[in-house]
Amino acid sequence: MSKSPQSRNESSDDFEQVPVIDVSALSSRDPHRRQDLAAQIYYACTKVGFFYISNHGISQELLDSVHNAARRFFALPSEQKMEYYVGKSQKYRGFMPIYTEQMADMEIGDDTKNSSTGALLESFDIGYEIPLDPERTANDTLPPDTYSLYGENQWPIEEVLSGFRDIYTRYCAEALRLSRSLMRCFALALNLEEDYFDSMMKYPGVTSRMLHYPPQPVQGEIMLGLGAHMDYECFTILSQDNVPALQVQNMRGEWVLVPPIPGILVVNIGDCLSIWTNKIFRSTIHRVINLTGEERYSIPFFFGVDYDATVSVLPNCISEERPMCENPFKAGQFVRAQLAKSYVAYQGEGSGDS
Repeated sequence: MSKSPQSRNESSDDFEQVPVIDVSALSSRDPHRRQDLAAQIYYACTKVGFFYISNHGISQELLDSVHNAARRFFALPSEQKMEYYVGKSQKYRGFMPIYTEQMADMEIGDDTKNSSTGALLESFDIGYEIPLDPERTANDTLPPDTYSLYGENQWPIEEVLSGFRDIYTRYCAEALRLSRSLMRCFALALNLEEDYFDSMMKYPGVTSRMLHYPPQPVQGEIMLGLGAHMDYECFTILSQDNVPALQVQNMRGEWVLVPPIPGILVVNIGDCLSIWTNKIFRSTIHRVINLTGEERYSIPFFFGVDYDATVSVLPNCISEERPMCENPFKAGQFVRAQLAKSYVAYQGEGSGDS
């Protein structure tokens, strides 16, 4: 008889660094290797909520290409980027200028300064559409879009950024393939059947962002690139460039740096998966502060289940000592509510025009 997740032996030690996990066993036919990997991931998810992944299957050539595409996009003149302004989208897709994104108020009293005008970053967002998904064909159509979150990305035209859409689509397809494999591993880690989440990943709730963090604008004044927050999908796969800025908060309230490692990605648990596990998996507070004096670019890929899927606390994660933390809810309703708190609202097709 398998143990419930919370009954496993757990140390109370806090973390001081983020572990690196070789995930090559994700594709192994040996169930023992996959189970060993699941045990490593379980430990990282319950103790840290963040982990690096090596041997993840996404080529360095593709990682370099998508980062180069991000640099090319953000190097465009402001008026060209504003042609894809997120205020023109009813689905929170497109470009947001510096100081536009509103930051969560989760700071704990240190020497950083929240800008009253928003985050010190600019961004470009896309969401799930059929061409991004290697498990779909051109004949497939999107499901009913109850929460207005599927499709309708604002892609830069080929004449403006040659190859941009193709490169970003290829990257998202590989990230989506990896995400589905990770969800199967999470199921194993939770003593579920490996395919437990499969029926909820047909048209998954995916958002990917390109982020550009400029250097600090005022010498001696520390401004947050992105304030302390937790992600709200199931998990995030993050590709960093070589500029360190991501920090994770441990249980003692200390900020732990998550420095870039060449070719290695970062994974962190989001609120939906944390709630599914009755918060056994940690959705950990993190922030970005770019103090290097250099430009930083990063590409997070937020993976969630189908928007019409119900997130409901797993029965084997509930006990007398750990009662159910949340009532069931629809993934799409939850995600859209969170986006509305920090993103620019729809302002009509002509918004952002100069």
